[in-house]
Amino acid sequence: MRIPSHSRLAVAIGLGVLAMPVPVGAQQAAAPTTRSYVQVVRLKPEMVRTWLDLQEKEVVPALKKAGVPSRVTLVTVVGNSFEYTMITPFPTFAAMDGEAPLVRALGETGAAQLNDKLRLCIMSQNTYLTNRRDDLSIAAPLGEAPIWRVVVRRALPGKMQEYLSFYRAEILPAMQRAKAEGKIVASTVATRGAGAPAREFTTVTMYAKFADLDAGNPISLTLGAEAAARIGEKADQLTTTGQTYIRRRVANLSY
Repeated sequence: MRIPSHSRLAVAIGLGVLAMPVPVGAQQAAAPTTRSYVQVVRLKPEMVRTWLDLQEKEVVPALKKAGVPSRVTLVTVVGNSFEYTMITPFPTFAAMDGEAPLVRALGETGAAQLNDKLRLCIMSQNTYLTNRRDDLSIAAPLGEAPIWRVVVRRALPGKMQEYLSFYRAEILPAMQRAKAEGKIVASTVATRGAGAPAREFTTVTMYAKFADLDAGNPISLTLGAEAAARIGEKADQLTTTGQTYIRRRVANLSY
C-alpha cells in the first residue's frame, strides 16, 4: 500500500518537529533564516511511557537511518500537560514529493505499522512551519541549552518588521550581554509560517538549568529595571503577548 502524498510529512517525522537553511531570495536578502517543521503532540496520560519507548527504540533510530540530520524533542514542564514538541529540518517543500524518511528506513508497511502504534498514544496534535531569524538569534550547542523559556507573541497589523527592527536595536544587545555574562545560554527569534496564526512569532531564552530562571528577566539583569520597563512598554505597542511555556529538552529523543 502506498502512503498518500498529503500524509508523508507526518510519516517523515514519526508523528513527531524540523531546522534547515532556506535559500535567501530577494525578499529577505538581509534576513537569513533557518526553516523548521514543528509538531506539537498532547499524549493520553496512560500512553506517555509507550510513546516515549516507541520514540526512543523505533522512531529515532529510523530517522537516523534515513539520514534525517537532527531532531530536537522538548517536553512542556510549565504549560500544557503531557505535551511534547519535536523540531526537525525542513529542507524544501519538494521533499514531500519523495519517500518519507520512515518509509526509506522501514518500508511502507513498516512505517504504516509504526505510525499506527504512535497514533494510539496521541490525544491531539498540530503542526506548523517556523523560520528562525538567524540574524537576531544567539546560537549554542544543542546539549548546552536544555531549558527553554518560550514566549509566543503576535505582531499588531503592519508592525512585524518594526518590531524585528526594534528587537535588533534594543533587545538583542541586552541578550548578547546576558550571554556574555553567563546569565543565559542562548536566545532565538522565529516567525511562524504555514499552520500557525498570521503574524505570530516566538522568542526563546535558553538556560543551562532551571535554577537560572530564578534570577529573572535577563534584560533587567543587564540593563536595569528602568530600561527593561521601557523596552517592555515599546514591545507592547507593537505586539501582543500570548502564552509563556517552560520546556525541557529530552536528551535521549534529540540528536
